[in-house]
Amino acid sequence: MQPIVFFTKETDTSSFILDVLSSVDYQVEIHAEFNSDLSRLAAIVIVDLDSFTVTADNLTVITTNLTQIRTQSPDTMLLVYAQNPEQYANLPSNLYDNFLSVEAVRLHLMSKLARLKEIIAARQIFRERMSHLVGKSEAMNRLRKTVERAILHTGPVLIQGESGVGKDLIARAIACVYDKFVTVNCSAIPENLFESELFGHTRGAFTGAQNERIGLFEDANGGAIFLDEIGDMPLHAQVKLLRVIQNHEIRPIGANKTRHIDVRIIAATNRDLKEEIREKRFREDLYYRLNVIPMQLSPLRDRKEDIEDLANYFIHQYAPAGEPYILSAGALQKLQQYNWPGNIRELENVVQRTLCFTDPGILNAEDLQMDEGESGTTMANASIFATSSYDEFREKQLDEEREFLKAKILENGGSVSLTAERLGMLRTALYNRLTRLGVNVKGLK
Repeated sequence: MQPIVFFTKETDTSSFILDVLSSVDYQVEIHAEFNSDLSRLAAIVIVDLDSFTVTADNLTVITTNLTQIRTQSPDTMLLVYAQNPEQYANLPSNLYDNFLSVEAVRLHLMSKLARLKEIIAARQIFRERMSHLVGKSEAMNRLRKTVERAILHTGPVLIQGESGVGKDLIARAIACVYDKFVTVNCSAIPENLFESELFGHTRGAFTGAQNERIGLFEDANGGAIFLDEIGDMPLHAQVKLLRVIQNHEIRPIGANKTRHIDVRIIAATNRDLKEEIREKRFREDLYYRLNVIPMQLSPLRDRKEDIEDLANYFIHQYAPAGEPYILSAGALQKLQQYNWPGNIRELENVVQRTLCFTDPGILNAEDLQMDEGESGTTMANASIFATSSYDEFREKQLDEEREFLKAKILENGGSVSLTAERLGMLRTALYNRLTRLGVNVKGLK
C-alpha cells in the first residue's frame, strides 16, 4: 500500500498518532511544512491543522494545498484534525474526507483509517470493474459517481433502464466488495417454483422434495444477490421478498423456524414499476423498500456522444490480434444517426458482426453490418408517438417487440437457443417472453 503522509509539527497529539501508526507497521512520511508537493502519491494524507498558525492568509494556503492534492491525486484520502474544528468552518468540506477533533482522533483514529483503507480498496476494485463501462457523457459521469457511493453502503439498490443498457454490469460493480454474488433472473423462474428457488425447502415439504434444498438467498448470505427483471416477479413472491428486506430472515418451505441472513439486495428492471403499481402487478411497499438507492440508466440514443468510445472499445475487444481496424468519419456518422433500440448490446453485436465480414483497415459506413430497416426507425417512432392513449401506445410497443423477436428467430434458422444467445438472454427467459407475447415458435419454424 502507498504510504501515509503526515503534515505535522511535534505535538502531543502528533506523537500519539505516530506511536499508533508505528504499532501497526504503517509506512509514514512526516513533513513539518504543509504543502502539496508530495514526494510520491499517498494513499492517505493526515493534516494536523493545529501545527500551523490560524490566520486568514494561512487558511487560504491550507485551502489551496488541499485543493491541489485533490486535483493531482483524486484517489488520495484526506483526514484533517484540529483542537477546535469550528475555527475552520470556512474550509470547504469537499477538500477532505474526514475532519476530526483531537478527542475524536485519540478515540477513533484506527477505525477511521480502517474505513479510509476500505474506501481505497473499494475504489481500486471499482475502477477494475467499471473499466468496461465506456463513455464520457454527463449521464455516464454521474452514473460512475453514484455507483462509487453505492458500493460503500448496504441499502437495497434499484436499477432501472431499457434492455441492453448494462444493468447487470452496474450490479456487478456495486457488488465488487463482496466475495459472493448470486444472480437471479426473475423472468426465467416458473411461478410455482419461485419460493423454493429463492428461499429453499426442507425434505418432504411437497411432492418431489426428496432432499433439503438451500435457496438462492441463503446461498448469497454474507454477499450480494442480484434480482434481475424484478418487475416479472409474481405477487406472492413479492410478499415473501418484502419480509426478507424488513426482517433479514427467510423461512424455507416446510421449515418451522426462520433463518437470519445478511445479504445486499440489488434489483433491476426494464419495466416502469410505477405503472406496474397502478396496474396492481407490483407492490408499492416493495417498490419503496427496494428504491433506497435508485439508479436510472439512460438509453444509448440519449447519449450518442458515447457511441464513438463504445464502438472503438468493442473494436479493440473483438478485433483479432495484430489486425487493426479504424472507424471512419462516415461510419461513425452512420452509427450516431441510428436510434439503437437494442442499446449497447445491439452496438456490440453490430461491431462484432462487422469485424467478421470486413478485412482489417478503415471501416467505412457501407461496411457496417446493421440490420435492414434501421432507416425506418424515425418513422416508426413518429407513428408510435401519434397514438391517442397509453393502452394503444403499449399495444404498439408489444407489436413491435413481437415482430422483432420473430425476425430474429427466423434469422437464426428458427432456433430459440441461438437467438437467445445472440440477444444476450437466457433461453428460458426468451421462451417466457415469447409465451407472454403470444408468439408460436413452432409456427415460425
